Amino acid sequence: MSRLLLHYFLIGGLLFGAKSLFKPSAGQGPALTVSVPRDATEVEVDRRIREAILLHEARRYGWDRTDPVVFSHLVRNMRFIEPDSPDDDLTLYERAIAMNMQAHDPVVRARLLYRANEALRTIPDSDMPTRDELERHRQAHPERFRREARFRVQHVFLSRSKRGASLGADATAMRTQLAELSDRAPDGVGDPLPGLRSEQVTTPSKLSADYGDEVADAVSDGVAGVWRGPIASVYGLHFIKVVGEEPAYVPPLDVISAEVRADRLRELQSELADARMAALRRAYRVRVEQQL
Repeated sequence: MSRLLLHYFLIGGLLFGAKSLFKPSAGQGPALTVSVPRDATEVEVDRRIREAILLHEARRYGWDRTDPVVFSHLVRNMRFIEPDSPDDDLTLYERAIAMNMQAHDPVVRARLLYRANEALRTIPDSDMPTRDELERHRQAHPERFRREARFRVQHVFLSRSKRGASLGADATAMRTQLAELSDRAPDGVGDPLPGLRSEQVTTPSKLSADYGDEVADAVSDGVAGVWRGPIASVYGLHFIKVVGEEPAYVPPLDVISAEVRADRLRELQSELADARMAALRRAYRVRVEQQL
């Protein structure tokens, strides 16, 4: 499997669009020396090896000489160095290549690494997930697609800025007033707040974003039909009563097919990138050299 994967990756075509760099059957692949600081961590060493391999691959395919972003950047470099040059862009670019500018420029390096990493993540048409595969993915990962429970709540607000020193006493009085409402909605009770209605359907995450975690927790943990509060937020005090709930659920594939597909493609890209990089690591002969 690894030989086939390596051959597929290095042969080009879909990923790199070039002739074979070397054939796995011929023996070991290219040799690289990677220089690292003496105090480099294992993670840092691994990153430098990975980047050295990808840069080597990109340069073997000539991207440092053919990529349009590299071309534009090197031309800008040359026009900065030679502001009075009458030469056209192509001539300046060829002069930059002759100076080997592309081998040391950090922008070129970043561009080549970007292209190489994108190549690692490329999904061939033959590996695109079918509908049946997407349905299996949806069922295997319900936590990724679950819709949050929704609550119908009654909500009364007392403004800190409006009520000032009387806020605490007003909250005590409000508790009594709400208890007398029984099952009736608290229309016209409390103070206005943008986006707040006396009764509405919402989610804990929306309440948390709008008013803070304590207000959200009062809904998530609250007993239906019981007023909770006063609960403080940056705006003032809140009273909350849950009067209905729609449980969390995972929608069917027909409803969320685009979301499931995007999630599976991200997962597949990661799997392919890891497998292809591992194949390259096995093919290259890498010597790690500590910097003096």
